[in-house]
Amino acid sequence: MTSIIFGAASSPCTAIFAKNWNAKRYIKKYPEAVEAIIQNHYMDDYLDSFQSLEDAMRISKEVRDIHKNAHFTLRKWVSNAPEIVKELEPDNETTELVKLGDKGTEEKILGLIWKPSTDQLSFNLKLARLPDNLLQKKPTKREALKIVMSLYDPLGLASPVTIRAKQILQEAWRRGTDWDQELDEDLSNHWSTWIQHLERLKTVSIPRCYPGYSDARSLQVHVFSDASESAYATAVYWRATTPDGQVYVSLVMAKAKVAPLKVTSIPRLELQAAVMGSRVAAAVIQEHHVKPEAVTYWTDSKTVLTWIKKGSRSYKPFVAHRIAAIEDNSKVDDWRWVPTKLNIADTATRDVPPNFDSNHEWYSGPSFLYKEPSAWPTERPRSSEPTGEERSLTITERYRAPLYKEAIPDPTKFSKWERLVRATARVLQFITLCRKTTDRTFYKRTKKNREEDPDWRRSKCNPRRLAQPPSQVKSKDVNKYITLEAEYIRKAEKLLVHVIQEDSFTQEIADLRNDKRVAHDSRLRPLQIQLKDGIIALRSRIAAVKGVSEDMKGPAILDGDHHITQLYIDWTHRSLHHCGTEPTINEVRQHYWVIRLRPTTKRIVSQCVQCRIRKAQPSMPATGDHPSTRLAHHQRPFTFTGLDYFGPLSVTVGRQHQKRYVALFTCLTSRAVHLEIVKDLSADSAILALRRFAARRGCPTEIYSDNGTNMHGADKELREAFREEASRRGIVWRFITPSAPFMGGVWERLVRCVKTALYTVLHERHPHEDVLTTLLCEVEYTVNSRPLTHISVDSKDNESITPNHFLLGGSARLPTPGVFSEKDANSKKHWRRSQILADMFWQRWVKEYLPELQNRREAHGQGPDLQVGDPVLIADSQLPRNTWPRGRIENIYPGADGQIRTVEVRTANGLIKRPTRKLVPLPK
Repeated sequence: MTSIIFGAASSPCTAIFAKNWNAKRYIKKYPEAVEAIIQNHYMDDYLDSFQSLEDAMRISKEVRDIHKNAHFTLRKWVSNAPEIVKELEPDNETTELVKLGDKGTEEKILGLIWKPSTDQLSFNLKLARLPDNLLQKKPTKREALKIVMSLYDPLGLASPVTIRAKQILQEAWRRGTDWDQELDEDLSNHWSTWIQHLERLKTVSIPRCYPGYSDARSLQVHVFSDASESAYATAVYWRATTPDGQVYVSLVMAKAKVAPLKVTSIPRLELQAAVMGSRVAAAVIQEHHVKPEAVTYWTDSKTVLTWIKKGSRSYKPFVAHRIAAIEDNSKVDDWRWVPTKLNIADTATRDVPPNFDSNHEWYSGPSFLYKEPSAWPTERPRSSEPTGEERSLTITERYRAPLYKEAIPDPTKFSKWERLVRATARVLQFITLCRKTTDRTFYKRTKKNREEDPDWRRSKCNPRRLAQPPSQVKSKDVNKYITLEAEYIRKAEKLLVHVIQEDSFTQEIADLRNDKRVAHDSRLRPLQIQLKDGIIALRSRIAAVKGVSEDMKGPAILDGDHHITQLYIDWTHRSLHHCGTEPTINEVRQHYWVIRLRPTTKRIVSQCVQCRIRKAQPSMPATGDHPSTRLAHHQRPFTFTGLDYFGPLSVTVGRQHQKRYVALFTCLTSRAVHLEIVKDLSADSAILALRRFAARRGCPTEIYSDNGTNMHGADKELREAFREEASRRGIVWRFITPSAPFMGGVWERLVRCVKTALYTVLHERHPHEDVLTTLLCEVEYTVNSRPLTHISVDSKDNESITPNHFLLGGSARLPTPGVFSEKDANSKKHWRRSQILADMFWQRWVKEYLPELQNRREAHGQGPDLQVGDPVLIADSQLPRNTWPRGRIENIYPGADGQIRTVEVRTANGLIKRPTRKLVPLPK
């Protein structure tokens, strides 16, 4: 590839890669030129500066030759040294010399204006793509924004001017000025003044290079930051000291931002400016090859200095996060205070100075930087008054007053007894270790110990092992994780009992300590109590028994309404594998006497989530009305059809045994059945069976089936293969809710009837296929002969209606055909008679069979109504109840009567549709 596509997104990357790859081939021959190509090229522009004319000539030639070898020709050389241009591009010698000789010659370099004759940068802002008259009239907010966004000052060298326009635009935004509405009169006046400063900015020029930077004996970076109510800014300066003691200060980069619309305190804005200053300084230092020997950050806010000195952990999140950013980019000792009058960053936070020109101290730096460091501003004593940003640390009086509550964790923060006990035991262990640091014995596991004592591995901390004083033990030899011993667990349980009684029986404890009886209205009045080791215990009548624990003889008394007591009862219930109320009460009384134990235990057991899940029943909505397809009389049989499969059945084909399935078609209205043999469960077999059925029974209007994969495939094939026929005949295929076979009971019941009749007459294990086909036809006739209405024993009553009445005109076998003449073939009486018989069958169906469908034989409205967002268990008969998947309802589908019987559930594996009978509501 010798060229790239102009405008393509990959073209810049491709061009840079080719340039750098070509340069790296000459890394050994021209190392300096290769570095210049990689570091100092901006697309096809080469920008560089050198200490001497010889270096500039040599490296520039090498760069030109490297590019020339790859057929990259550099043209239009420009330099403040005319002899370099004469040497590099002799063909354009006359033209370039004329240009360099013109003091008004200007070149654009990365958005800045460079004058080679004077080697200075200027701000000739031309505001490209803006009408000439736009700067001469009162602008709208849209036009003001267009002008502000046209300013290009990447280094922020003109920040005192550009920030003023942003302040005016922000004020217009704060006042609610519309986009095409002119600015208010006062803002328009400020805008006109700013336009004048913008015009005068064209006369400002600064040196391109930093004076004294290259041969400096001492090089420092000074960062100033300041803020006002409307803006905050930062400015970075080089301070170079030459070997002869001359001091040069140069502006490197600046940045200014308007204050946020939300009212913010001045100290916070000063902190924002300090953060911005630390980040800009880090970027400046990184981009320069010569690194400074010192960095100093100046701010006039003593509050910010106090925040930085104390660190981020002492303050609230807003201040803490920004102090952390400052600590990442700077050292705390590098921050110093400067008076507001000497803070040069203040220039970019207020109005444009009237004397803002090339000689302004914004470009030359504050005057005190030209003096010795001893003459720089020093910080005065800071005030220690709180600023409101300090992080408050409070200790609850409840855990400080009693001596035995040695700063235990807050019990209300725990939901399980075992976690509360272990956390409390850890606190007690920590306190013990802190109190006995000087008396602790450290054990060092060495090779000598293992040789002298083979049991060392079985006991790491046996007091009989070799002990060493703390002075001889290194920190890496001390086990950082100390095992929690059973002693601390017992102490923690005893301490929690103290907490319960101190909270619930404060007055009773005081009375017992003073040898008084408890008050008459006390809950402990009916009990015989005693104070044992500071704990109120029950004085039982079984104190003389032997072989039982002391807890059973005189159990401690607990308040059943206390949170810790309820955690203990819940732990006991879970420890007994979620047993009932009585076993839980019996186990609790082995150790404690709990006030109101039975109602508390009942409530805890009834609220146990796992017990509720284990005992929960699926939601059973009220039985719905029959669909209209079940009640559509005077319709051709199989107009509304249900379809299901059963099998497989093994048949003999030649010498092989093959599987066959049976497709059952049932008329939803007359309950007639039609059976077809299919070879497999594929969509192709389903379509062929449907075609055979439609050819013999007529094309159905609607087909209902479950969610078998073959049914879905047939539905897809029907849309493709029978698109024209389906649109002409109006075939609609509907599916019931997945995992809801009870919704297809109309065909599931007939599947059972067919199986019963088939297995009764099928005496062979592997019949021939033609035998199976014959048996299915006979079974089909038999099932269609079943009565749909009551069978009367009176000979005068009509026979019971069967599906064959609608298919064959009668329930019994057809009579032998008689002898007819040619006149009978054209007679209309036979046709009318058949119509009368069909109408009579349908009238009897409406009067005798239809009323039988009125009764609702299932439960009505058991369980709560499910709503969107409810957590549920999805019942699966193939899995144990504890492994049923969980989900959350996302969509509901109410029926015609408003009852919700089908929902969509979001599980870990995706979104599925299920009936409400298969969903077990979970506690929210």
